[in-house]
Formats: sequence, structure tokens, C-alpha cells
Amino acid sequence: MPGFFAAAQDIAKGVKWAADTTVWAGHYTSRQYKSMRDGVCLLCNNLQPYNHEDTFGRAGAAWRHFTESELAARRKEVGSVPTLVLAELSTKKLLECREVDPKTGLPKNNCRYCRLLCEIFDAFFIDEWMSWITETKNAMPIQFGLMIREGAPLIINCWNFTYDKFYQNARVDLELYLEQPYNTRIPGAPVTGPVGPRMADTRSEFCMRFLQESLQQCCREHPRCVVNFEGFVPTRLVYVGGGNDALRLRDSVPQGEPIAWAALSHCWGGGKPMSLTKANLDQLRRGIDFANLPPTFQNAVTITHQLGLHYVWIDSLCIVQDDRGDWEHEAERMGSVYDRAFIVISGASSANPETPYLGPRDADWLPKRFEFQPSPGVNLPILVRQRSLLAAPLEQGLYEPPFTSSWATLKRVGPLYSRGWCFQESFLAKRIVHFTPGAIIYECQTHRRSEDQLPPYPSTVPGTLGEVSSAEQWYMIVKTYTTRQLTYATDKLPAIAGAATKMPQARASRYLAGLWSESLLLDLLWQVMPGRAHTALSYKKEDNSAPSWSWASMDWGVTWNSLKSPQIVASVMQAETAVRGKNAYGEVSGGSITIRGRMKRCQVLSDYHRNEHWVFYTKSDGSLSKKQHFRTDGRLMAEPLPNHQGGTIACRARDSSSPNTLETTAVFLCIARTALMRSNDVGLILGMSPDIPGSMQRVGNITNVSRDWYDTGEETTMTIV
Repeated sequence: MPGFFAAAQDIAKGVKWAADTTVWAGHYTSRQYKSMRDGVCLLCNNLQPYNHEDTFGRAGAAWRHFTESELAARRKEVGSVPTLVLAELSTKKLLECREVDPKTGLPKNNCRYCRLLCEIFDAFFIDEWMSWITETKNAMPIQFGLMIREGAPLIINCWNFTYDKFYQNARVDLELYLEQPYNTRIPGAPVTGPVGPRMADTRSEFCMRFLQESLQQCCREHPRCVVNFEGFVPTRLVYVGGGNDALRLRDSVPQGEPIAWAALSHCWGGGKPMSLTKANLDQLRRGIDFANLPPTFQNAVTITHQLGLHYVWIDSLCIVQDDRGDWEHEAERMGSVYDRAFIVISGASSANPETPYLGPRDADWLPKRFEFQPSPGVNLPILVRQRSLLAAPLEQGLYEPPFTSSWATLKRVGPLYSRGWCFQESFLAKRIVHFTPGAIIYECQTHRRSEDQLPPYPSTVPGTLGEVSSAEQWYMIVKTYTTRQLTYATDKLPAIAGAATKMPQARASRYLAGLWSESLLLDLLWQVMPGRAHTALSYKKEDNSAPSWSWASMDWGVTWNSLKSPQIVASVMQAETAVRGKNAYGEVSGGSITIRGRMKRCQVLSDYHRNEHWVFYTKSDGSLSKKQHFRTDGRLMAEPLPNHQGGTIACRARDSSSPNTLETTAVFLCIARTALMRSNDVGLILGMSPDIPGSMQRVGNITNVSRDWYDTGEETTMTIV
């Protein structure tokens, strides 16, 4: 009987899909006809959300990327409001509004709305380095999208209009709105809504009032955001309760006494800011001269005082910088400093201590004005400004906490977000205020709101837009973290240790140099992000001793492929790491994994000029298998096989001086398969460890491997270091 009901449900779904498709096709045909009759642009829909087959609320309409549960959560909120989301629109097609048809002498697409979009792109995306027009004519993959909704600013998503070395689909959002609100809708005007004011100077009374009101509302209405002060107080805090003339370092804060503090997250900027040392410890206890503080520290003191708090924690002033023992002790506690802080102050727009984040805003983030004629003789001023991606609603794409199964990858904009240590400072915060280049953004465990944003505010409650597994969360964290920079290679694991301790895996799984024992084989399948495969990407052994199987061994960003229902075909016999110091989540001096699985010896061909890397093997009849592409862990080199065997085997290059072409051997280790298809095995490409005889070194990752590699492989046990 259950089988009967399941079959009936499948039939019902099929019938519904067919009906939805028929309705969608009818709307599509109708729009084509109306375009010819009424002049509605097939590309931009005249910047209106109406009469399009993808207008939200219709069967088979836009936002198809949402799951049923996500749609259900959103439908009540937006289902009654005309909304149109147009993704992956062609800039080549857009430029047809500027091209003349030689036969008619008229524009190929005589659309004034497309011409407005071209003017906007000219203003934002043409400079001495890059031009969206040139990129389009050179067939580069730049696209734009439109999010049009009654009562909300019109959002223009711009993909690959700017360059980013880590993000393959770098995105900039623009907000289009009218210079002044109108009580009645102007015929022919783009459909848009009001926005909040954005101040030209973050020192304004408006900005400070926004911050105070956001914090007061959070304390009053958000039970999820309550900070637990019990049982932990930082070793040292800077006391600001007496005003700027009475600043001092306190290192005798009563333990167990509830004390609220702010914590600063800031860029060191390649140098050393004003710091606590053994020599000036007593002096700073007696008093700190406000005038001698760098501007970022002065800003933190000002904000802390304005929020009514008496203490602020600043890393360089609260950790003895020339005492290794004190640094290790405080580094282990740093996660709790940010996790238990009443609020974290993020100086996101400041690249160094001498650059304040309170002050005039960069002109790039102020609105630009455009004149538009919705009808002959009518001039309508339109304003366009960049939108901070932190202000984007979560369904419009997020790849950072609180983790959504969304369809876009966004990058936070600001110098601070390029620094490795600052990732977990933001991740751990219960409440944080981001002083970004474009906006002041208040973020807590309940919602995220921008100074220039009108309610409702995007929720940050986990699961709001669908659940993401703890393993996927960790992959997202590592992906974001590894795109950031560290001054010292030895900090690779310590700088994310606080975040690791807060993961669900930490309760029941061993932490192994950035990987988890409960998902170890799948965790091993990380791969380096594209862009620098021609250079040596792994840290030098003297700088970082993480094992080759750990992403922490790489001085470059890493990611994971999404594997559908993976079937593990290998087993871990033993796994261990040697931790330096007392922190189990901190720096390691090495590690090894012993795996039993199916391995296949193969040949390697690499051409670094073409960025092509292949493996293949010799069949039993002497013929060669089909070549398989693989992703290298940076530049490789050939090492002689041990014990006078003759020939060579791959290993990671120590520098970038090795030849631009490489012919050598390696070993394929099959880790998992993802489907019944014959080409969905995934695994590692291994070479010989140059440091530990008899052990293997990871040199790459491979996917979509045909089944014959596994079938003709040899079952064996190997150790990877």
C-alpha cells in the first residue's frame, strides 16, 4: 500500500509539472507577442515585474533554485507582491541598444531602459583597468541580473564586471531608486521603491544613533543574542569608563564577576601597531594616552564609550607581543574573547591602524545621478549606488555564516575581510558592527541590518532558508578562510582554531590538522582554487609543517566539489597529527594517515603554460587509457624513484623554477564514487614524500574518473604524510 501511495504522488507531481510547464509556455508566447505589439523589451522587460512568464507567484515561475521548503517559507512574504528575478542576462545583447542595424538605420534594440542600464554600467565599470564594454566584446563571461519588486529598490546584479583572484563569479550589486519618492506611479518609470539614507560621513549623529538603536533593540527583543558572561573574563582589558583622559590597561579584572566588553577586529597592515610589551606593561597599567593611540584604536574607544561599555579588548594591547608563552596562552583563549564579547567592532574599511573607519565615506559608495525620460518631455532623476553585499537578503546569495543553500557566492568587501585572523573574530561574535566601505552593518544571531536599509531585515537564524549539514558548513568556512592572507604561515591552523572548537563536529570527532575524523575520507577531497597552478602553492616545510593531505599545507584558497550520495570505497586504518603546544586545534608539526584502498599507478603529463594536467595508465595489452584531467596542488616536479628503481615520480615543487612541462609517474587512490555511472569515481593523486621514505605525498585531486581505473587497480595499504 505505501508503494501505491508513493506512485500516486509521483503521478500527481508529473501532472502538476506538465500543467505548470503549459502555463509557463503560454505566458512566454504571450510576452513575445506583446513585445512586438507594445514595445516591451524581451531582455529587461522595461524594468517592470509585470506580465512576464517568470513573475513570482505564477506556476513554474522564477526563483526555481529554491527547494519546496524554502519556497514555502518565502511565499507568504513575497507571493502577493509582483516580483521578477531575471538572471544571467547577456551584456552582448544589452549593447544592441547602441548598435545600428545597417539595413534600417535604427538601433537593433530601441529600448530606453537598456540604454539606461548601459549608462549605469559606464559610470561604475569603466576605468583605467577594466571596461565592461571591452570585456563583452572580448567574449569574457560577464553577465547581469535584475531583481525587480514593487516597493523595493531595483537591484542590478553584476557578475564578473570586476576581477577577483579567488571568486570565479565575483559579484557587485547596484541599487536603483528614484531621487525623490512620488505618491503616484509615474507611467513608464522603472518599478522601484525607497531606500534608507546613506551618510557621507560615518561620524555623523545618524550613524551613531543607528548603532545604539540596533543594539538596544537586540538586547530588548532577541533572546538568541544573549551573551553569557559567566565563567570567563579576558586576562587583560583596556578600561575606557573614565573617558579619554583615564584610559588604562587592567590585568586584574576580577574573575567570575560579570563584565561586558567590546572586542576590536582590525587590520595590522603589515606593521606593528601600538603594542603591549614586557617593557611597557607597567606604564600602560598606569595610563594610556588617547592621543598616542592609532586612529583605529581611537575609533574603538569612542564607539565603546558611546555604547555605554567600560572595557574594550584590543589584541595588540591585551597580549604581550614579545612573550611567546603569553601569546600561546592568549591565542588559545582568543575564541572566547570574541564569542563572549558584548559586541565586536569590525574596522572593515581600514587597511591599517593609521586609517580610521570613522570618517568621510569613499566616493565610490556614494550615489550617482542619471537622467531618464520615461516619456517624451518628462525628465526623471534616478539614483544608483553600490549595495554592500552584507546588506543583501540571504535568498539573494550568501556563502558565509549563517549558511544558506543558496545559488550565489558573495565576497565581503573591505581590507579586513582579506585577513585570516579576522575571519573567526567575525564568525564567533554574537553581535558585531561592521564598518564596511559602503555601510555600517549591525549583525547578530537574529538579523542583519544596514544603516541605509529599510525593514524587514534579513534573518540570520540558521535554517531560515534550508538546512546545511555540519560538514558543508565546515567546507564553507574553510573556503572563505583560505582565501584570506596570513602574515605568518605558522598561524594557518591557530587563526581558525576558535571557529573549529564551535563546530558540532568538535563534540564527537577528532580534529586532524583542519579535517574531522568522522568525515576524514571526504574531507581529504579538497582541491585548490584555480588561478595559480603554475606556481608552488604549498608552504615550505620550515614555515608550515602541516601534512600534505591537509588544506593547511597550502598557501592558496581551497574548496570542495559537491558530491551527490558518495559511496566510500576506502578505509582509514590510522590517522594522527603531532600538535605543537597545548591547543589541540592549533599548529601541528606533522601528521600521517594510513589508508587501505584501491590504487592505480599512472603517468602524469603537465603543461604549465596551458594549465593542462593529465593522468593515464598503460593497459595490459600495451595500449594507453584515455587521459583524465586532474587538479594539481600547485606546481609539481619529478623526483627519482627510491632504491635505484629507475624513472621518476611526482612531488610538490619547492619553488617555481621547475620546467614548464612535466612527464613523470604518480598513483591514483580511489576514495569514493558518486553514482552508478561509469565515470564518477573521485580520489587523490599521490607522489612520493621527499622527506619520509616509504610514505606518499598528496599532489592533486581528481574527479570523474572512469571505473576501469578502480577495476584494474591494486588493493593496498599506504601512508600519506
